Amino acid sequence: MAKLSQIKARPRAAQIFAVIIAGIIAASTVLTFGVIFLLLKLKIGTITAIVTSSTYMGLFTTVIGIGIAAYTSTKMLSPIVKINDAAKKVSRGDFSVRLEEKSIAKEIEEIAKSFNIMVKELSNTETLRNDFISNVSHEFKTPLSAIEGYATLLQDERLSKEEQATYISRILENTSRLSKLTQSILSLSKLENQEIVLQQEPFMLDEQIRRVLLSYEPLWEEKEINIDLALEATQIYGSKPLLAQVWSNLIDNAIKFSRPKGTLFISCGMFDGKIIVRIRDTGIGMSEEVRKHAFDKFYQGERSHSGQGSGLGLALVQRIVSLSGGTIEIQSKEGKGTEITVSLKADSPKPA
Repeated sequence: MAKLSQIKARPRAAQIFAVIIAGIIAASTVLTFGVIFLLLKLKIGTITAIVTSSTYMGLFTTVIGIGIAAYTSTKMLSPIVKINDAAKKVSRGDFSVRLEEKSIAKEIEEIAKSFNIMVKELSNTETLRNDFISNVSHEFKTPLSAIEGYATLLQDERLSKEEQATYISRILENTSRLSKLTQSILSLSKLENQEIVLQQEPFMLDEQIRRVLLSYEPLWEEKEINIDLALEATQIYGSKPLLAQVWSNLIDNAIKFSRPKGTLFISCGMFDGKIIVRIRDTGIGMSEEVRKHAFDKFYQGERSHSGQGSGLGLALVQRIVSLSGGTIEIQSKEGKGTEITVSLKADSPKPA
């Protein structure tokens, strides 16, 4: 059975072809009678010979014209039918379809190229969507399984008070992890659909970084990390809560991946008309492959710490920095630490 796209496309193609043929026949007829009239007027040859010769000439012209029209129509209309068929496949979710880009018509060739680019982008989007759903499902499943397991164990009446306290603590830890994961997903979704940063204000960036760092004091003291600060007095005009989230994620990662008794270096200041913030640790570092995917959603290159995060932190950081009109770069060597450089605009608030 013919496909719906073919059923719709072919009658149109037949109509166009019929118009072309009708035009050729009409032109041949006019040409034939024109020649007969001219020869009769000039009295060249007998009437019978003139009519016969002109008729043969008209038939020959018509046959040649029909042949050319058929060839041209096939070359012109066949790609249109294929484009129509391919579009129907894409509408059903088949993103593997591709069109032949070579055509005798430049316009058809450009349509085919644009179509292939569109399908490729749709395929990439579909892959990202499927990966996102798969990763979210996995990230939720792990803590939920842990909560279910510890809740089941708590039903045992023979448990000691210490065991009960341990299991309750584990349940709360995984509940907190789920809460943070949900919040991160919601924040990222909101930021990805946002084009500008709202509620901007002037504030001292160096003071904000100090406050964020102090909130992690128990963690860096526990690992005996040496803190080296070079924070110049720097005023910035931007979103205070969003930028605080940037420093929180970056400092948390730096501490998490630092070795005990390592060094955490943080600098902030104006360079070449821009605000530059650098956060460098002497931790485990990243391989080149991990560095390339560091900003991908749910990507966790160092799996031993996967339970401590969602893999969304750096994706959030990159989006916030981008919305703030800045850039972020990562330099890292495996076993030698990581340095992250954030460059932000030094704009002043515009007068009302």
